[in-house]
Amino acid sequence: MIRYYKICKKYFKLNANNKKLLISLWVSALLRSITLLTFPIFQAKVVDYATAGDFNMAINNILYLAFFYFLYDFIYHWNYNAYRDNTNYVYTKLQENIVDKVSSYDENFSKKISKSYLVNTTAHDTWDVCMFADRMIDMVAHFISLLVALGILVFYNFYIGLIVLGINILYFVLLSRGQIKKDYYLQEQRKNQDKISELFSQAIDGEKEIKTFDMKDKLNHYLDIHKKSWTKAYRKKRVYWDYIHHVLPILIVIAKMICYVIVVYEIFNHNMTVGMLVLVVRYIDRIESENDSVLSKVNEVCNSSVRIDRLYNILNYNNKNILSFGDNYNDEIYGNITFENVYFTYESNLILNNVSFSIKSNSLTAIVGKSGSGKSTIFRLLLRLYKLDKGNIYIDGKSIYDYSKEVYSSNVSIATQKPFIFNMSIRENLSLVDSNKERQIEACKRVGIHDFIMSLPKGYNTLLKEDATDISGGQKQLISLARTLLSKSEILLLDEVTASLDPNTAKHVIKVLKDLKKDHTVLIITHKPSLMKISDDLIVIDHGKLVGRGKHKDLIENNEYYKILQK
Repeated sequence: MIRYYKICKKYFKLNANNKKLLISLWVSALLRSITLLTFPIFQAKVVDYATAGDFNMAINNILYLAFFYFLYDFIYHWNYNAYRDNTNYVYTKLQENIVDKVSSYDENFSKKISKSYLVNTTAHDTWDVCMFADRMIDMVAHFISLLVALGILVFYNFYIGLIVLGINILYFVLLSRGQIKKDYYLQEQRKNQDKISELFSQAIDGEKEIKTFDMKDKLNHYLDIHKKSWTKAYRKKRVYWDYIHHVLPILIVIAKMICYVIVVYEIFNHNMTVGMLVLVVRYIDRIESENDSVLSKVNEVCNSSVRIDRLYNILNYNNKNILSFGDNYNDEIYGNITFENVYFTYESNLILNNVSFSIKSNSLTAIVGKSGSGKSTIFRLLLRLYKLDKGNIYIDGKSIYDYSKEVYSSNVSIATQKPFIFNMSIRENLSLVDSNKERQIEACKRVGIHDFIMSLPKGYNTLLKEDATDISGGQKQLISLARTLLSKSEILLLDEVTASLDPNTAKHVIKVLKDLKKDHTVLIITHKPSLMKISDDLIVIDHGKLVGRGKHKDLIENNEYYKILQK
């Protein structure tokens, strides 16, 4: 009971339930089980009155029996509809919660929870969890029905009831132990399944490297290790599954046979009527049926518990680095940025060491330095992904932590070296930011991708493959820039946006950047001298410290570290 209480507690913490639907599901399931218990009583009375020659009372009890059959059918229909509505609600709500949570998690999320774990859980576990409430309620309803049936049996025949009760107690003790073992190995099986899925996912992403370096045999070696672990866990699970489903039920059969012997003995000694015989036999059958139902639901509930744990890990992940927003709703942002004595440590490593600088609005500023010098950390801090150790960051003289979520997210946006494009049409990808078609066209014209889009057979309605693998890297980057513009952000953070572009597209992007700075504050991280030369200002970072500041011409003459970077 403690175990099932913990499972239910986690289930409700998924925040995907509707109280009215749960109440309807619970009441209908309980009434369905209780109504079913009335059948043997009326069946026994019909037999007794018929054998006694009381035709009227026999007919009356047949009518009562018919009424309860119709009532049972009505309640079963109610329960079916309650299950349908509840499952639909939970599934929809869980999907919403997952999208909402995953899109708001900090950068450590992908380190703690792998992509394959997330995909497997979302694709497979979510549907199973939707049925958990129905299974749990059914299990409890069948168990209550079992107790009531045992109580009735004890009332009508003490010895038979006592035997059946004792066997059932032993049965459930052994069942509980078997279920715990089975669930443990199911969990192990799912862990290895995640590892196999992750290996397949990496094999697809690294297809070129696998062929180039002939990695197939080594990958198969790792796959075999996970397959053996999966097989071992699966075999152990099946051992306990077989024990639960084929060994334990023998106890119930033994109890049933003992009861039948007692019934036959009582009949021969004229201590039991034929009607009583029908009642006892029907309740013994009912108890056996309820045992089967409880076993089935216990098995389903325990399987769901593993899946609930997996969903719980996603939806209740502790966002250590997600920061709260303030109550400054002033949306008149110009885009002036100030770092004031900023210190930042990540995993015990000092990444930024007393960094201070100011950037004016409507300018193009490049942040340069060797890999690992702290450039990307500046962007992550501006995106509020991390909290500073010391110092302050201001936009227009106000702390970035004071702005409301709506204001901040609509005024600071980023485009990366490898932007992700969804498996949707170009229009739908742009509509994820702004659904206004005129503004979409305007943004695409400004970055110079509109003519290419219109040359496609379906124009803006052209469906792109996942991550836009059917267009060039340059075209993909320009669509990403257009999407960034649609955010109407005053501050644009561009991380190595020309790194993987061909020379002609890179030149075009440089023209776009010159145009964008007219009405945006543009910050770029770059290793390209061509971008450094056109920047209004350069911030040079080395090992987390500011080691240079100024225009390209001045730095190339006076800053030794910058000279080395140029080489």
